Amino acid sequence: MPPTEEAVKLIEASERIAIATHISPDPDALGSLLGLGLGLQSLGKQVAFLCDDPVPTKLRFLPGGDAVASSTDIQPELFIGVDASDVERLGESSTAWLSAGIPIINIDHHITNVNFGTINLVDPQAAATTEMLPAVLDALGVIITKDIATCLAAGLVGDTRSFGTSSVTPHTMHVAARLLETGIDLAAIIEAVFSRRSLSVLQLWGLGLSNLHMDDSVIWTTISAAKRREIGLRDISDTGLSNILISAAEANISAVLTEKSDGKIDISLRARPDYDVASVALSLGGGGHPQAAGCLIEGSLEAVVERLIPLLKAQIASVTEKG
Repeated sequence: MPPTEEAVKLIEASERIAIATHISPDPDALGSLLGLGLGLQSLGKQVAFLCDDPVPTKLRFLPGGDAVASSTDIQPELFIGVDASDVERLGESSTAWLSAGIPIINIDHHITNVNFGTINLVDPQAAATTEMLPAVLDALGVIITKDIATCLAAGLVGDTRSFGTSSVTPHTMHVAARLLETGIDLAAIIEAVFSRRSLSVLQLWGLGLSNLHMDDSVIWTTISAAKRREIGLRDISDTGLSNILISAAEANISAVLTEKSDGKIDISLRARPDYDVASVALSLGGGGHPQAAGCLIEGSLEAVVERLIPLLKAQIASVTEKG
């Protein structure tokens, strides 16, 4: 039986379902979580929306976002992980349910996915996890409403940088057209995802941009917890600073290393075509795409820089040698 059919049978047989997405959620993570969850609720399912981190300010326009929490009182019969390449990325909010002996459906598009589910719907050719979900919702008989389409479109917009990445295929555009037919405001979604940022994010960018380093076309910056505390900034996820750094004409790979309040270092990586930061992130316990990846690791900023930058420079060197 094809994996999608197996997943549909499991979902249909379950009344209480926990859906979770990865830490530091981006538009595709939350769009997948909310789009699928709203669809399952329309079938009368009791759904828990799980994420370790809160919904970022710029994504609070997404329908259903108020239901996202780091815990749930329901006892799920089924666990679904979306847009996460491994169980570590799903965080502490998922730990109990991943070890509860219930079936696990893994829906993702990252090439680094480790197939941790009982059923794995993993398609690295998809530009976003939200590109995969209409087929699942169709198989369940869910009507894709404007609210569901808004969530799914946010994921497409976020992971393709407004349909500007090499991962966009004709199928991506067919899905986008279908979502548009529900009456969503695509221009407003793009504005919210890319053009509206909180003052805190801009202040964080200021810290990062004041501490830039460049070596062998690798550009990076570090942001310490102490520096954030000096100007009253809390932990902020998905700031987009690594996208800004990779826009430097001299850069082929960018890295932003942010020390979180718990002492762990959040690493966000971006690369130009032909370079692969997913392999670097995977070697450090993370994952992602060849041109966009990340991880969360233990250690001081200084120690992590000493560990990370040689790996990124080696990636530069490997491409140079092939060329």
